Amino acid sequence: MTDQAQNLREFVRKNHPSGRVLAVTSGKGGVGKSTTSVNLAIALAAQRKRAIILDADLGLANVEVLMGLNSLYNLQHVIEGEKSMMEILVKGPGGVEIVPGSSGLVKMADLGPSARQNLLSGLRALQEHADFIVVDTMAGIGRNAVSFAVAADEIILVTTPEPSAIVDAYAMVKAIHAQRDSAVFRLVVNMVSSRQQAAAVTANLTRIAQQYLGCNVNALGYILRDPHVSQAVMQTQPFLLKFPASTASRCIEEIASHVIHRPIAANRPTAGFLRRFAQTFGLADTG
Repeated sequence: MTDQAQNLREFVRKNHPSGRVLAVTSGKGGVGKSTTSVNLAIALAAQRKRAIILDADLGLANVEVLMGLNSLYNLQHVIEGEKSMMEILVKGPGGVEIVPGSSGLVKMADLGPSARQNLLSGLRALQEHADFIVVDTMAGIGRNAVSFAVAADEIILVTTPEPSAIVDAYAMVKAIHAQRDSAVFRLVVNMVSSRQQAAAVTANLTRIAQQYLGCNVNALGYILRDPHVSQAVMQTQPFLLKFPASTASRCIEEIASHVIHRPIAANRPTAGFLRRFAQTFGLADTG
């Protein structure tokens, strides 16, 4: 009976489509990366998709803060083997689930073999549970952020029209592309004054990436500057739920629709994310 149950679980695992892993990242802080991650996941859930937010900002985890939550367990407990990934999942507003991050863990490179394997097993469980895993990475080109982005099925790069943010966004593309030249980049321009401004930023960044790296950066959408966003942040509520009729909410709903209906990486290998993540840390191939 034990063998039969194991065989059944293995059959389900191999034949159940794994969740798409979207790494939301940015070249610098302050561009709205975490706010975009949270509201994108809620927008995906609103379209009847099982969405999980993985707070992978291991230095300054703040997804729970943005959602007005305070959980007892977090990713640190999974890494240390005290809890499974499914045991620390928190039900959040808008039908999403959250993997709380750990503010005390700075470098995944410092993790031992067993800790890395615990993390990998937890990520596998998430993929089997969700349609989408939205990974809120650390900002900047540090190894933690780049490792999750390199492994992800798609990378959602968030920037603003500020010149320094665009330069840092390009630096992020360059860092990821150097490790994985097949990485899929999708650009969100946040806090723009108009669609025309977003188009100009997108055209500039995509041109530079193509010219100097031979890399495609695909436009995913934009979010108009909206005072409702900062109001929602101050009230520790996602703006999509607090102000559903706001311009920012309409923008994030359109981005979610593009994610669902225009999947660039639709033909990826089933265990691609897990395999790439394992290889990043020299773990055994997960198959």
